[in-house]
Amino acid sequence: MRRVALLVLAAVAAVSASGLERYTVPGVETDQVLMSIHVWGEVRSPGTYLVPVGADLIAGISAAGGPTSVARLSDVRIVYADSDLEYDLDRFLDAEGDPVPVLRPGATIHVPTRGFEWWKEAIDFSYKIIVAVNLIWIMSER
Repeated sequence: MRRVALLVLAAVAAVSASGLERYTVPGVETDQVLMSIHVWGEVRSPGTYLVPVGADLIAGISAAGGPTSVARLSDVRIVYADSDLEYDLDRFLDAEGDPVPVLRPGATIHVPTRGFEWWKEAIDFSYKIIVAVNLIWIMSER
């Protein structure tokens, strides 16, 4: 234990001596331990985030900027290495659902797209194809 304490003190002294005192280790200054989670799908900024230990699903989604307008909050999935869970966040927001689940380290949150959204993309893609074909037809007529 004493050896570990000496190594930590030596590392802190080396960092201070090298002018790196602006760098921080998450949780040291705030006495708050952080855990890593992954947020995928229909959120503003999908990615990996550090959230406080004991954070819930809402804190995890909020860390990623919140849900997009096409998010299907009724089927949010929380995946762990040993299990997964589906949660209806819509019901909670309507004050009818179960309590929001607390996240564990390494959780992957997936917020799916509403079912009808793929139709919009298909129609948009078809429109672009029709415009391109129309342009080619007009140019070939000249």
